[in-house]
Amino acid sequence: MKRTIFILFLAALVMLPAPPDRAEAARSYEELAEAYSRKFETRPKAEALRSTLLEGAWDSGGPTLLGSIKDPGLSPEQRAANGLKLVEELFPGGDPARWDKVSGFWPGPMIPKPLAAFDAVFFTVIALLELDRPEAPWMAQDLLQALRGSSAAALLALRTAPEEYLRIVEALEKGTGLPPLGGWPRGKIRGRLPFAHPVRSVITETHAQSRDMQFLNSAGQPASAGPYAWDRDRGRVYRVVEPSDYHLWWLLRN
Repeated sequence: MKRTIFILFLAALVMLPAPPDRAEAARSYEELAEAYSRKFETRPKAEALRSTLLEGAWDSGGPTLLGSIKDPGLSPEQRAANGLKLVEELFPGGDPARWDKVSGFWPGPMIPKPLAAFDAVFFTVIALLELDRPEAPWMAQDLLQALRGSSAAALLALRTAPEEYLRIVEALEKGTGLPPLGGWPRGKIRGRLPFAHPVRSVITETHAQSRDMQFLNSAGQPASAGPYAWDRDRGRVYRVVEPSDYHLWWLLRN
């Protein structure tokens, strides 16, 4: 029944009269209908692929999974599998639209989970786009589109995006035949993947501000001020200290 309603909707969309001087728009309607019809047809295959990939994911903790999805030596299938598992681990309900609820640090290397959550989505999307499966690009688009459902995530990860973002969007549009409704944000390109890095070294608040860093609160979430500073241009995360503490740290380090 749902399939019948969907096809009727597409037919009505395509059959809408177009003015003679808008033949190109009419063709666009047809292409849009065809693309969404393909998405509808491939959804069962996408769900099956997701289940198969998750079954093959490593039985490992977050930091290990994060490292694996960035490893070019692993197959796209394994990286996609581990990435999907990491998405489920980091996001409440496995939903990237709930990025605002991701908080905390992994112990040991002290990696901010909110930034790792961005990596989980981006690197999983990249791995899915490398799979030779027609349903995989739709899965990738759904993941990135879900992340866009968080206004804060969209601002930090898409409207200000890593260098790889433009290639990802191009591959998504090529693989699916269309962008999502409204298109992908075309924001400022800043830095490269990955987003997340261990907390290393220290910096003063004034120095962090002068280099336009993003402060993180004690839960690793972006904030107007906080005990950590994320330098996305250089790919580093610092602990924010007072000037006197910074000089003491420098003396002890040397």
